[in-house]
Amino acid sequence: MKIIVDAMPMIGLLTGIARYLRNLYRTMELMEQVDLIYLTWQSTGKSMPSLAESDKWQKRVNAVWNLPSSIVFGLRAAQWLRYEQKLRRFCRKNQFDIYHETAFVPAKLTEIPTVYSIYDLSLRRFRETHPRERVWFFEYFIKRRLQYAGHILTISEFIRQEIIEEFKVPASMVTSIPLSPDPLFCPCSTDVVEIVKTKYNLPESYLLFVGSLEPRKNIALLIDALQATKTDIPLVLAGWHGWGYKGWLEKIKTTDLKSRIYVIGHVPDDDLKAIYSGAAALVYPSLYEGFGLPILEAMACGCPVICSNTASMPEVAGDAAILIDPGRVVELAAAIETIVYDSETKKYLVEQGFKQAGRFTWSHTARKTLELFGRVAGQKSGKS
Repeated sequence: MKIIVDAMPMIGLLTGIARYLRNLYRTMELMEQVDLIYLTWQSTGKSMPSLAESDKWQKRVNAVWNLPSSIVFGLRAAQWLRYEQKLRRFCRKNQFDIYHETAFVPAKLTEIPTVYSIYDLSLRRFRETHPRERVWFFEYFIKRRLQYAGHILTISEFIRQEIIEEFKVPASMVTSIPLSPDPLFCPCSTDVVEIVKTKYNLPESYLLFVGSLEPRKNIALLIDALQATKTDIPLVLAGWHGWGYKGWLEKIKTTDLKSRIYVIGHVPDDDLKAIYSGAAALVYPSLYEGFGLPILEAMACGCPVICSNTASMPEVAGDAAILIDPGRVVELAAAIETIVYDSETKKYLVEQGFKQAGRFTWSHTARKTLELFGRVAGQKSGKS
């Protein structure tokens, strides 16, 4: 099967979408009779594009976001239209079975069938938590481009049902295939954990949050819950600074929490797995997720998990996490105290977490995705 992939989401930081796509296609590259082409607006090739250099990428993004939203929207739209032109020209000159659209909206493409990935509907459900230009871009193009999607691929059954309801498409047009933790994530030895803790100047015991520090992640509630607990355990926030107003940062500066919060930014995976392994628990009170990869990453490293009981997160966590209402400070505070003071519950969560993480594999995800591509390509060509 000859597959052409929109590789633009692969070239930023290694956050959720990039991690999904890189693991999916790294696995698919090892499968027989799969011929892949990675396309960006800058390059085309058989090799997966390199990730951006973290510091430079974040500085460039910050510079763009300092521009007026209308200008950023215009730049993004112009770049997208150039990408579409390049894609169409390339598909006219080369023969492919399927195009996988991995970015915000489907491309205007009729030469081959498109499988369009939607990771969540936060741009509709929680639009106030996104930069305005991003919402404008999605709304402008989704109304004009959704018709070009031959099939929609998503990452949880929760989001699949939302897509069917939101876009009024047939249930048969939407497939959910779950993600998996990167195989790199596994428990680290005590010695490795101590080395990494020293590198980032981390405390002996700590709670951990992993993800972009943006409004949908609900960091404000996490800070309030930490202040409400009877324990003085510190909190480590790992992830790039993201976007949006961060009132909780000011709150930290003006309370006794200042010495208990460690903001360490985006960290490499080899360090991150050690930070997971050394944490008392991952605390993930997000308001809304399409999947929630840090939940499985933590479990694979032997780290207990506290997460929200909303959206896709119960589907991902199963019975291997403490589920809390992301709107109730008291529930999260009580869950934190359980982790700190109840060693039997913590031990149970670690054991169940290993089992839950083991239920998800990239070989299964890649195989199911390839099967879907084959069905969509076959429908277009008239094959059964």
